[in-house]
Amino acid sequence: MKTLGLSLLLFLFALPALAADDIREERVHFKAGTSGTTVKGHLRGRDDVDYVLGAKAGQHMTVELHTDNPQNYFNILPPGSSDEAIFVGSSSGNRFDGTLPDSGDYRIRVYLMRAAARRDEQAHYSLSIHIGGDHHQSSAAPKGDFADGLSGGPDFWEVTGVPRGDTLNVRAGPSSHETVLDEVDNGTVLRNLGCRMSGGQRWCRIAPLGGSGASGWVAGIYLRESAYQP
Repeated sequence: MKTLGLSLLLFLFALPALAADDIREERVHFKAGTSGTTVKGHLRGRDDVDYVLGAKAGQHMTVELHTDNPQNYFNILPPGSSDEAIFVGSSSGNRFDGTLPDSGDYRIRVYLMRAAARRDEQAHYSLSIHIGGDHHQSSAAPKGDFADGLSGGPDFWEVTGVPRGDTLNVRAGPSSHETVLDEVDNGTVLRNLGCRMSGGQRWCRIAPLGGSGASGWVAGIYLRESAYQP
């Protein structure tokens, strides 16, 4: 009986230690004049990280995780939530692209799956975060037939989903770090020269119609099949 009581007492004292993960919090800041940033980090075992940033209802947010551990994911928690997520990476993948429902502080929680955490595994990762636009802008987001293939595809793309007042950069190579050669607006029709993956993002090589503008690479998420007939 004494042994049972002692075991129960030890179990009750152990409960908080079993339930509480060590969540580190970091506030995310964007540089002046920008709408996004990339943060790099390292976690081990149960050492989850919350990246906290403020946003307004209706804004469009894109988050993408690149990691060296396949058991490393992120969740997105809305303002006021400590554990209920609007995006769960372990079931939805390492990319979020959507419209935010509320104003306030959002938490991007980076973590290892519990089996990996129990094994005390590690992960080195980078987290790309972009926030911009409102619900009016996001309503024009690509719907179907966007550049989701790496070969073939339509002869022509139409630019769509670029935030109001902004333009889509045409770059010298398939990367956001490449030189900007030109800028195109929503509704612009471009010739499709093929797509490829680069840095975890789909990029498509395009050429302007009529010889006006520069050929180069654009982010495939802002392209959809055009009904243009030459």
